[in-house]
Amino acid sequence: MKFWHAKKEGKKISLKKFFNDNLVKTIGTIFGMFIVACLAAELIGFDFFLIFRNFGKVVARFFELYLPPNFSSLNILLEEIWVTIILAISAGTIGCFLAYFSAIGMSNKTGKNRFLKGSLRVVAGFVRNVPTPIWAIILLMAFWFGEFLALLVMTLGTCAFNARLFSDMIDETNSHSIEALEATGANYWQIIVHAVYPETLPVALSWALYAVESNIRSATIIGMLAGGGIGRLIGVYRHFRRFDELMAAVIMVVITILIFDQISIQIRKRILS
Repeated sequence: MKFWHAKKEGKKISLKKFFNDNLVKTIGTIFGMFIVACLAAELIGFDFFLIFRNFGKVVARFFELYLPPNFSSLNILLEEIWVTIILAISAGTIGCFLAYFSAIGMSNKTGKNRFLKGSLRVVAGFVRNVPTPIWAIILLMAFWFGEFLALLVMTLGTCAFNARLFSDMIDETNSHSIEALEATGANYWQIIVHAVYPETLPVALSWALYAVESNIRSATIIGMLAGGGIGRLIGVYRHFRRFDELMAAVIMVVITILIFDQISIQIRKRILS
């Protein structure tokens, strides 16, 4: 763009000089970032070169501990993966359902009560900005270790994250349909059902599928902290240093995520089309 604007202004700037200027800026930016990274590493005592010096030992240790993966407990792995999928789908469904109704109260178009709108925004923002593993640690003493705590933590995270998304989505709905229904004397919930809901449902379902997919990913960490699903099993394997079985569990999680990702892509295509 700079080359063409300069050409319009009558300045004779060659294409070679234009690219040379950009190359200098790029090199300068990379060099500046490298200096900042070195200073930060020096402040925290991190040694970049130690990684490269011991890289061979790290790789050898990894192969020694984790490979080959041990699938001798495949039945237990499949059972815990199934529990993880159920927890992820349940948390995604409940969380998105609560998030949608929270978004109706938070939206500038449908939120009529200012106090309720502000309260929902504050609560959703607070819950969203606290990472789900921290919620698992906080709620552990109240609800103890188990599947219910994992479900609760994932539901909280899903609800808080999607409430903001759904609120912005409702704000972008067509105002003409809402105004037309108001002109006919429709009440508040008739406007929601006949104007807001049909327009936002496809995108909301797409985000709900993404929430389930995200819950499957986060279930490993949450399961280790809160209990339930494959995460609990990974925590047990880590505690007893059964790293070959731990690698098998991780592989099962990756396969599950890849399969669900492809399924959700196909469902999204059908919904959005």
